Amino acid sequence: MLAASLIRNLLDLANKKIIHEEIEALGNISLIFFLSMSLMSLKLWQLYELALPMLIILGLQVLMMVIFSYYLVFRIMGKDYDAAVMSSGACGFGLGATANAIANMEALTEKYKIKALRAFFIVPIVGSLFIDFFNAFSITLFMNWFK
Repeated sequence: MLAASLIRNLLDLANKKIIHEEIEALGNISLIFFLSMSLMSLKLWQLYELALPMLIILGLQVLMMVIFSYYLVFRIMGKDYDAAVMSSGACGFGLGATANAIANMEALTEKYKIKALRAFFIVPIVGSLFIDFFNAFSITLFMNWFK
């Protein structure tokens, strides 16, 4: 993400034209490959005994993400279209990863044919950069707690 930001700013400074359609197409192809590879590597037969507990946990997680997205993300972000797109990204991130958040946001913006630039700027940064730092900090804290 930092490299992409650096390249974009350097190209803007050099007044080079950026072809957004090609970048978006490559991003979509990469997202499709990532999701298909991660789903193909699942070994569902090994999870048979955990099916009911996983379904209960998944149901609770979906319920909590809907509540979190509507009552916190949507309201804090301004109750507008960008806030709705960010809420869909928060649901995707809460139920999977940053790639799921991007897929959710793209599905919503394709349905309504309105771009949400603020949402596509904020959610990937929070989802990939800040969350990684927070996870590293919390793992370090957790490891030190049990020493």
